[in-house]
Amino acid sequence: MGLKNYNSILVLVLFLVFQIGFSQTTRQIDSLNVLINSKDNDTTAVNHLLDIAALLFMSNPDSAMTYSNKAIVLAEKIDFKGGLGYAYKNLGLAHYYKGEYSDVLIFWKKSLAIFEEIDHKAGISNLLNNLGAVYQTKGDDPKALDYLIKSLKIGQQIQDSSRIGTAYLNIGTVYSNQKNTYPEAFEAYLESKAIFKDIKYEEGIGTACINMAELYLKNNEPNLALSEMNEAIDAFKKSGVNLSISYNLMGLIYEELGDLNKAVKYQVDAILSASETDSKMEKTKAYIDLGNILIQQKKFEQAILNFESGLELTEITGVYRAKKEAYKGLSNVYSGMGDYEKAYEYQKLYSLMVDTLKNDSYEKSIGDLRFQFDLENKEKEIALLNKNNELKEIELERSAISKKYLLALSGLFFVIIAGFFFQYRYVKKSHKRLDKERNKTEAILLNILPKETAEELKANGFIKAKEFDFVTVLFTDFKAFSVIAEDISAEKLVFSVDYYFKNFDTIIEKYNLEKIKTIGDAYMCAGGLPTENETHAEDALNAALDILDFVHKTKEHPPEGIHPFEIRIGLNTGPVVAGVVGTKKFQYDIWGSTVNIAARMESNSVEGKINISENTFQLLKDKYKFNYRGIIKVKNSQKLKMYFLEENNKELVAQS
Repeated sequence: MGLKNYNSILVLVLFLVFQIGFSQTTRQIDSLNVLINSKDNDTTAVNHLLDIAALLFMSNPDSAMTYSNKAIVLAEKIDFKGGLGYAYKNLGLAHYYKGEYSDVLIFWKKSLAIFEEIDHKAGISNLLNNLGAVYQTKGDDPKALDYLIKSLKIGQQIQDSSRIGTAYLNIGTVYSNQKNTYPEAFEAYLESKAIFKDIKYEEGIGTACINMAELYLKNNEPNLALSEMNEAIDAFKKSGVNLSISYNLMGLIYEELGDLNKAVKYQVDAILSASETDSKMEKTKAYIDLGNILIQQKKFEQAILNFESGLELTEITGVYRAKKEAYKGLSNVYSGMGDYEKAYEYQKLYSLMVDTLKNDSYEKSIGDLRFQFDLENKEKEIALLNKNNELKEIELERSAISKKYLLALSGLFFVIIAGFFFQYRYVKKSHKRLDKERNKTEAILLNILPKETAEELKANGFIKAKEFDFVTVLFTDFKAFSVIAEDISAEKLVFSVDYYFKNFDTIIEKYNLEKIKTIGDAYMCAGGLPTENETHAEDALNAALDILDFVHKTKEHPPEGIHPFEIRIGLNTGPVVAGVVGTKKFQYDIWGSTVNIAARMESNSVEGKINISENTFQLLKDKYKFNYRGIIKVKNSQKLKMYFLEENNKELVAQS
């Protein structure tokens, strides 16, 4: 039995972000709370809050968030930079264990910036490692490996065993995604396991064992995998780690051994265990793996339910690898049921995800980083050895060539100078005509595609899909458009919509947003692409304010022939995949749960209001005033936090 649905996902749930410590009892947490209450505003209170958060990551991540936020408020109040950096790190860890990766990136990048500001090497190494973990989970192995190698270097500089062991472990996890780098993965795992044994870190030992078991399983050696798993479970039980990851892998091992009933039992245990800590990533993985086992048992309806449950969770976590496997599983199950139309639909979605996650430069990027350490030293040596010889050879070649060309050029000079005179005027006129046509073509292309994307198309003849980690998507929609469309003439309707959208185009260009598309009366644009920037959320909000202002003024004084509309606006921030679809009538578009949530923000807004998501709120809360609307149930039974921008809110509020 092959592992056709396994190797793209399993390592993701093993990508632990370590914080060394021992199991604490509830009594110890109560004791820390007493100490906090006895300290009003000092660094000790911040550290106690961080200690409590660290004890709650896996058992109660929501409580860990609460304590981390308290630490942030206090650390900012007393200007305790180190504590603030660790508080944002802890807040990110709590979101990490819940599988909420968009939030994780926001908080960990804030933490990294603080550690870099105060030159805290251990913190920098820690956060580089953590960010590498998230990028690998999201499917960007080259970027992940770049972060992890930087983390390893700093860990070695400061001789921090925990950082070194963690970096080796996670580097091994990236290498395990490609069969040609399995040997490097084993080597990295063995290195990390030895380091963790030296410092008696049971959680690290268990994770190294479980990753080696996963690699044995990929290599079709399930019995060796089972042996590693027994050692991993022993280590995890000593450290009190939740066993959902272990149960998931045990299920896959028994699937490979052909014991499907045992495989189902372990996957169900994995789902239940992951639910205890609300670990969305681990639950997603177990749902999808259980679905694949149920296909083999011909239990197609149950398999569909599990794949759909996993797919729904990917909309929250943004883990593209898991989404890809869910699409593949649904294609397989519908094919097994004889519903080939649905099977084909999901196969197309699966293929799109494969193209997104694997581009031509993927393996080259991994290969380049794989040999980074050796090349840095070898290239310096080669450059020093060859420098003098190269200079001598170049000098000799130049001398010989100069003599030959001097004779030839002297004979040709007079012929060429005469030809130049007659050709000059003709070429000048031709160039003017060509430039004029080229400018026309360029203008048409730039009206369809972003400049950067158009340049890529001209250079390569095609455009690769690209992932952006932080983009703010803005949706608008006219109130009661369908009703209005029935009451006014088609000509007036089109003329009015065109009038509004042309003005929207001018507004978003002012704030450096990229227009994506219009769908009927809906207008969609985004900030932070195709060129990434740090101001995308604020740019999108300012554009939304200007759009509201324009719509209000138009309603008060509508131009002749224009029907006045009322408008709803919604914003969301997060990762997207961007690219060009089609070979005729090119369309630059973006995909991902970030886009879906932005649309939900708009559809749950009200006329004259700007409705934003939790992610966007976290980026703007220090500069603008918002009213929290609570958790609102949207399409597909998803529950989302929402905020209205307060009216008369163009002035920035003082930052805390």
